[in-house]
Amino acid sequence: MVDKVRVLVVGINGYGEVYMNALLKRTDVIIVGVVEIIPNKSRYYDTLKAKRIPIYPTVSRFYEKDQADFAIISTPIHLHTEHVVEALKNDSYVLCEKPLTAESKDFSILDEAVKHSGKWIAIGFNWSFSETIQAVKRDLIRGKFGRPKTLRTLVLWPRYTTYFTRSNWAGKRYASGGKAVFDSIANNAAAHFLHNMLYVLGEEMDSCGQVAKVEGDLYKVNPIETFDTCAIRTNTVDGAELLFYASHSTREEIGPMFEYEFEHATVKYKCENDTGKVIAYFHDGSIKEYGNLNVHHKEALTKLDTCVEAVKNNSKVVPCTHETAKAHVQVIESLRELPVKQFEEERIEHIEGQYIVNGLLEKILDCYQMPTHSGTVFAPLTERLNMQS
Repeated sequence: MVDKVRVLVVGINGYGEVYMNALLKRTDVIIVGVVEIIPNKSRYYDTLKAKRIPIYPTVSRFYEKDQADFAIISTPIHLHTEHVVEALKNDSYVLCEKPLTAESKDFSILDEAVKHSGKWIAIGFNWSFSETIQAVKRDLIRGKFGRPKTLRTLVLWPRYTTYFTRSNWAGKRYASGGKAVFDSIANNAAAHFLHNMLYVLGEEMDSCGQVAKVEGDLYKVNPIETFDTCAIRTNTVDGAELLFYASHSTREEIGPMFEYEFEHATVKYKCENDTGKVIAYFHDGSIKEYGNLNVHHKEALTKLDTCVEAVKNNSKVVPCTHETAKAHVQVIESLRELPVKQFEEERIEHIEGQYIVNGLLEKILDCYQMPTHSGTVFAPLTERLNMQS
């Protein structure tokens, strides 16, 4: 058992500030160093100086000087593999923010690094660490819901134009150095909810459903290289159908919400003021409540608790590892060569720093609520979002 966990934080701006805030309040960890190329941009810069926590320009520079039991990686998508491998090479367990990577070709590199280090890589898909989702998955594995049929998810999260200019890789296909990024609504802000459908279908608590086929209908209104609105259909090798509808360009915020339809029950969730209960409605009329799901990251640090405990006690299972996150990478990679369509000019408004597509919210809700079952032809957004009256 480890008494106090020695932690390295790689990336302390953006989401890294969430980790810094949590770590500084814990008594069971010691922050032995941070890696950041623009440290004075962080709100914790003065705290780091006051506590004499060393700041390094690269991960390798830290390991030349020190050692960490546990490394937290909150860097841009295209740097994940490089930073994770460096930490594993130096005998640290790793919690890497989602997604795992932008390219499936990195899988073999990560597999090899895990094998040689004997350490795990946890991936920060929040809901995978939630006791509520864990309870749902346990019941699915035990056969209580029967065979999975159609799982659908809706996320409408408006974003200001500043969101798409927050970094030099936001909304890009490739970073300036040529590394793949493919930042999009499905690979960043709403990635948790796309991944969750894959996660609950895993045959083990730390596995995912296997992807057989991916279709997508992709749109944008913001001046980005990827997409801010999508309809994605994924079929698993076991015959389940996963439908994912998401947009950053609606007038109102709705979701995340989901309906997971199984042979014997439908499991539903609707976010209400950042919380909402997950409830299973069985076909025999019975109901089972599984508890709440917090959405926003400030309440979603169960993953940090889980990983710190797993470092202290290596018998504890980490539910979402790099293996568990591979299916999400495969879905995103399958969308790369699909066309990204523009919405009609007359439907677009620029209001208070945000592009809004009039009528989009209603059309996506129509798609989400449309009856469908495994084996049916996918009705893409184009059929409804062509915006014809």
